[in-house]
Amino acid sequence: MGTKVHIVDCTIRDGGYLFDKNSNPEFVKGILQGLVDAGIDYMETGFLQSKVNGETIVYHNSKDVIKYLPKNPKSSTYLGFCDNSRYTPEELDCCDGKSFKWLRISFAKYEIDASLQFCKKAQGKGYRVQFNPMDSISYSPEERAALIEKVNIVKPAVFSIVDTFGAMYMTDLEKIFRQFDELLDKEIMIGLHSHDNLGLSCALAERMVELAEKSGREICIDGSLFGMGRGAGNARTELLADYLNKHCGTDYNIQVLLQTIDKYIVPVLDHIHWGYDLPMFICGTKHSHIDNVNHLKKTTDSSITDIFNVIDLLTPQQRTRYGAGYSKTDFSQLDEKYNDYRLKNK
Repeated sequence: MGTKVHIVDCTIRDGGYLFDKNSNPEFVKGILQGLVDAGIDYMETGFLQSKVNGETIVYHNSKDVIKYLPKNPKSSTYLGFCDNSRYTPEELDCCDGKSFKWLRISFAKYEIDASLQFCKKAQGKGYRVQFNPMDSISYSPEERAALIEKVNIVKPAVFSIVDTFGAMYMTDLEKIFRQFDELLDKEIMIGLHSHDNLGLSCALAERMVELAEKSGREICIDGSLFGMGRGAGNARTELLADYLNKHCGTDYNIQVLLQTIDKYIVPVLDHIHWGYDLPMFICGTKHSHIDNVNHLKKTTDSSITDIFNVIDLLTPQQRTRYGAGYSKTDFSQLDEKYNDYRLKNK
């Protein structure tokens, strides 16, 4: 295979949501050491946020992360992660090579220009940037083309296809990848971050590898150990690694990945849950934020069919709960739709 493919593991960050960002420090250290020993290319280390309230995997700057990092990263590279809305470039310290050297910036559509400025400032502080626009399938082809034109000027190391709500089918990926590949500067890697609401995360990753092989584009694909992540979870790092070993000439240590899962993830399965289920299917097929479904589950006696029908009554904006001035904690519109639905279906 001519194309170069990298795995980015998100267990600490995406899996960290399941612990309310308060993962056991030994869990964090053990996962990172296992990923390093297995030869995983990149790994997220937690959250950079302006508001730090003592959570174990929430950091104010790169120095806060060092306590968890294996002393010898071998061939692996660490990633810092931040949402544009929850962190500022002014708070980011300069890269000194002792912590993460890459920074992943996630942003909503209305934050594009601010995020591009963030990207440039982070690059100026010595970081390589993975640039992640939330909910890639919500962009029209024209909107994607306009964003790519701006991205080509800033030139982050990676520009990602992000399936925020687990709503992406194979045809969506193929269409978006081909547009990215045609318009994006050839020196910029294309990334993929998906969620498994429709049971397609690993299949999407494998399809992108095939597309990249045809085009020659360097890519990186996200996963987490055992698919660990909020809601439906993610593509599974161990499955991605096994596929790449068998078909792409990589040499990830599958046994070490399995040992790491067995030691650190299997013991938590008794008290936390993630993965495909019917509520997560609803999030995927209705392109809805998980918070909508969780709110109905917590505050009503809705059946799966009820949740499906109520979510269907929301507008696309209300389903995603993203937008300028839109409160992610205000469920009044959802409650109104639920009440209307109950009145009509007594």
